[in-house]
Amino acid sequence: MIQTVSYGPITSNFFSILLPTGAVNMRLYVDYLALIPAFLSSLFTALALTYNVHYLSPYNRAYEVGWGFNRSYSFILLFNGAMLGTLFSSSLLSLIIFWELISLCSYVLISFWNENQFSLWAAIKCLIMTHIGSLALLMATIIIYFSAGTLEISEISQMIPLGDSVILIIFPLLLIAALPKSVLFPLHTWLPDATNAPTSTILVFHEGGTLAGIYMIIRFFSDVFHTHIISATTVPLPLLFGNVSVCIFIISFIGAITLIIGALNGLVENNFKRIIAYGSISGIGCIIMAAGLTTPLGSVASLFLMISHAFCFGLLFLCAGAVIYATEKYDINEMGGLYHYMPITAICCLIGILTLSTMPLLSEFASKYILLHAIINAQATFFMVFALLSCIFNAAIAVRLLHSVFMQTAEKPHLKFSIKDPPIFMSAPTILISSALILFGVAPTVPLNLLVIPAVEQIGLSTDMISQLEIIKTPLGFWNPVAIAISTLMISIVFVCIILYSRRAAAIYGRQRGEEAFSPFLCGEGPGLLNGPGGYHFYYVLTNVLKFEKACSASDVDRAYYKLSEKFYLLCVKISHLDIQQQYFPAVFLFIMGAALLILIAFLMV
Repeated sequence: MIQTVSYGPITSNFFSILLPTGAVNMRLYVDYLALIPAFLSSLFTALALTYNVHYLSPYNRAYEVGWGFNRSYSFILLFNGAMLGTLFSSSLLSLIIFWELISLCSYVLISFWNENQFSLWAAIKCLIMTHIGSLALLMATIIIYFSAGTLEISEISQMIPLGDSVILIIFPLLLIAALPKSVLFPLHTWLPDATNAPTSTILVFHEGGTLAGIYMIIRFFSDVFHTHIISATTVPLPLLFGNVSVCIFIISFIGAITLIIGALNGLVENNFKRIIAYGSISGIGCIIMAAGLTTPLGSVASLFLMISHAFCFGLLFLCAGAVIYATEKYDINEMGGLYHYMPITAICCLIGILTLSTMPLLSEFASKYILLHAIINAQATFFMVFALLSCIFNAAIAVRLLHSVFMQTAEKPHLKFSIKDPPIFMSAPTILISSALILFGVAPTVPLNLLVIPAVEQIGLSTDMISQLEIIKTPLGFWNPVAIAISTLMISIVFVCIILYSRRAAAIYGRQRGEEAFSPFLCGEGPGLLNGPGGYHFYYVLTNVLKFEKACSASDVDRAYYKLSEKFYLLCVKISHLDIQQQYFPAVFLFIMGAALLILIAFLMV
């Protein structure tokens, strides 16, 4: 299909739907931009189904699962079908249908453990937030149809003239529509709660759902309405924010805020899967910050970051599932030293953690390199600060995970079962993704030349970036990823040799000293008191010096949502008691107002 799309987008008309306002064609539209998330979604669907064979089985000690058929297989496949339908839609009508189907499948997958009350709450929360986006998309579709007279996505921009005031309504609605699927602030809080679902299903709705939201932002703001955006009013202080329009700044700023909030919460969280979820939210914020620039280099950076992000956090979620499968534990404070028992999982997780840390030789380094060049090229100094902070915070999250789960010194667990690596059906997907991260880091020209750069050029953006076999060249300079990879590998080998030699020397030196030399504390504390994420020194710095917990509490939008829902519930209770209190006039008036609102919505839809 890649070869076919290289000659131009694939279009195919399936059928037409007759509406009172005219016929709407249900067509297939496939180009490079849609092909990238479609490939990732299909790949992770296949990996999730493979992972599911043993993860959702009686062998999993963390859950009570029988050998019988469960609904996760059906809805994983249905989710992927809805995802492909969303990506390959040529009209807004089909986009809304499949967009809504993604939300419903996410609800079913998150509520898989329907005996668990928290799982049901998380599913309802996801459904409500994603439906806010669906409602915004529906309103945008109605306004676009009455303004442009068409629902074909490729024809919208031609029908709406530059400077039309209706753009000021369409842009915010399309952005709100993408917020919950992209887990962007302030509609991002459903994803950490959704990690209560099985890991295999998380892999699907996390990778698929977020890819759909990112795709929508790039499609509409970098492709369909690109001319309208670059011709809009620019923001003041161009030396700080760059010569960008207000719309571009808002999108990138939302991504930057999401980046910081996700990273801060990931540093203070203790649940393994929730830490990864917050890290993913931070990574998606970085992608949207790049996509919001709407420059050719920014689009290249966002698409490459999207590929790297999908593989990196997909690998981390699978490793978290493997650890939970083997230990029945979710809290990283209860883990430690697992590399002794799970070497394959530890190595794969190490690759994912090093990727998250922007380590050379891995894919995230190449994508962040292009991101920094895109920000400099756009002269957006303000967002450079956020890009550098993302590298620092992600490295902190990665080091904490590695130390707490695999490297921290811990006593041998007293369990009735042995801890070991999961079966081949669970290990094979992690090994495959780990290999892809290394390949894309050593040879980033492979995804760049095969998918990313053709996608940017096909949507009409002329990129000055040249990606040859050994060299990646941007308007600001060039670098050789193979040379960087070889240099990093040599430095790593020297570093490992130093560590091995130091451990041998320490072991010999330790045998020469008395046991009393290892009890330096006065009141009987063990030497491991400060060793670990629960150590006083770690949380003292976070809470008392850096004030991270206060920042996380201040940015917790769930508190506002809970208060709003409580007031709405009390209002509904009062309205339901009106007829009992014989207040018939207010009751009839509210009934008429509600009916009129429903009629108005139905009229607009028709």
